[in-house]
Amino acid sequence: MASRLSVDAELSDGIGLGTKAALVREADGPFDLSLGFDELLYPTDRDLFGDVTRSGEATTGRAWLAAAQKWDFVRARAAVSMEPSSGSFHMVPYLAFETAFDLPVSIGWESRWESTIWRQDIGASVAWRSFHIAGGLTEFQAWILRGLKPGWFPTPPVDATTGIDNPGWWVSVTLDIPNFSKEKPQPPPPISVSCPAPVVDSQALRSVAELLEGRTLREDVAELAARSRSDAGSDPLAMSILRRRILSEGPAARTLLWKICKDPAASLDERVQAMVTLSDGISISDTSALEALSRDPAPALRLESAVDLGHIGSGPSFRILGRLAQDPDESVRESAKSFLVVPDKASPPKN
Repeated sequence: MASRLSVDAELSDGIGLGTKAALVREADGPFDLSLGFDELLYPTDRDLFGDVTRSGEATTGRAWLAAAQKWDFVRARAAVSMEPSSGSFHMVPYLAFETAFDLPVSIGWESRWESTIWRQDIGASVAWRSFHIAGGLTEFQAWILRGLKPGWFPTPPVDATTGIDNPGWWVSVTLDIPNFSKEKPQPPPPISVSCPAPVVDSQALRSVAELLEGRTLREDVAELAARSRSDAGSDPLAMSILRRRILSEGPAARTLLWKICKDPAASLDERVQAMVTLSDGISISDTSALEALSRDPAPALRLESAVDLGHIGSGPSFRILGRLAQDPDESVRESAKSFLVVPDKASPPKN
């Protein structure tokens, strides 16, 4: 519930209450779609800018609908807000872009057409634990342009009566409340021993067995990696038999193979052989795991990801293959392109 619904509050001369609901998430559809209501108790935004409504009366309540899409390094957002005015609704379109690197720092730009002015804001944010600290410049167009004259204008005109189209700055601190709905992990049950005859706990024995199986599987993957590096030892039949023996251990073995694929501490040859083993004799269907491996710095892993994604052939796979078709490594590009080619009478799946 906490991942789909949020509540926030803003403070100026009064408290503005807002709420946001996620209608569609990008993981389940083509993009994020959200519906929100803000300034329910007090019009904090108009109060801070010294603005009034067209009717001259203070109004509370503003609804907005937003769609967002994330690409490799940027997230775009388009929205429209609707605010009641005298006998009608005042609509404002928004457009924003924000960096989406795997870093605790991001920068963004937002613009909207309001009060016959193309209003713009820029800013940067830093994530620290559960806090998000952000700041930037409001009415950025007023910082660099006054009338038709470009320049740098850090102070408002002498005749300014509101903060609209006048240079300003902002700072915010946001705290993400943790999801209390998650159950806390329970400690493992203690090993019980009764006298005079000692009793060995079956759960403890299972843990030891899983540890031994994991070590045996890693040794088998290391042997596959060693055979692949040796012309004399890379007998296809022998390697296929070894892979089938690994996969015969069932789901537990496949889980350990995925861990090896994603382990940056493992050697590249072992990670590649783990991927090849996973796709040997059975179709890989974990698209999300393959997408993570398709971004690995090693071209060999990106190449194996492209091959496995091509065998899946579903909508999300074609989206990832489209990105791999632009990969800097030629072998990865060509492999991805080969799966994106479709017959003349067929049409590629839509993302």
